[in-house]
Amino acid sequence: MVRLLPMAFALPLLAGCAASAMEASNSGADALSERDERRMAALLDGKTPGDSQPCINTRPTTQTSIIGNQMILYRVGPVVYRNDLDGMCPTLRSESTLVSQRYGSSQLCSGELVEVRDPYSGASFGSCALGEFTPYRPE
Repeated sequence: MVRLLPMAFALPLLAGCAASAMEASNSGADALSERDERRMAALLDGKTPGDSQPCINTRPTTQTSIIGNQMILYRVGPVVYRNDLDGMCPTLRSESTLVSQRYGSSQLCSGELVEVRDPYSGASFGSCALGEFTPYRPE
């Protein structure tokens, strides 16, 4: 019985910590830095958003720009696709390297995971789930 007493005190504390962590992770995206705001504005300037789509073709060459820890911009020719990640990706930084597994397909689709890696050491910092792709086409 004595062993259960400390556990009776610990469980409410652990539950409170878990609730606080969930509230912090659900409180929204980190505000974009001034640098990320400028980069996003420059990449989307003069372009009009279209309807979201589940997949994009990554060929021809795709240029990737990471904006904050919840957004990736993919430039395919003149079109820039905005991908708001499905949930926060706290390890994602503008200097991160993204790795996706392609098995004979040139498509990238919502729900797929992209691995976040350090560009210098190659260390993996987890994965992030892609959301829908919103095309921004020249006006």
